[in-house]
Amino acid sequence: MNKIKIDKYKPYNGFFDLRDFRLSIKLFKQLWKLQGKLHKMEENKSYYKKWHPAQWERAKELSADYQSILLSAHNQSPDSDGKKPPQVS
Repeated sequence: MNKIKIDKYKPYNGFFDLRDFRLSIKLFKQLWKLQGKLHKMEENKSYYKKWHPAQWERAKELSADYQSILLSAHNQSPDSDGKKPPQVS
């Protein structure tokens, strides 16, 4: 993951654009990787719900954690000034 270049980042459809948040490079890369995993699971949602429901439930938990981290990063940002968080792409 360390070899990934942030300038190559493009948000997945339906996900927050990580560039809109003040994140450390390490956290940015971790969330980018998680975004990719969640996106793949969403694309195969019916499969996971039917054949691997425990993994689907875990993906929902990870999605909630992902959103919580981003909203926390937004609220801690000095320039947020109570503004609405960035929109989903």
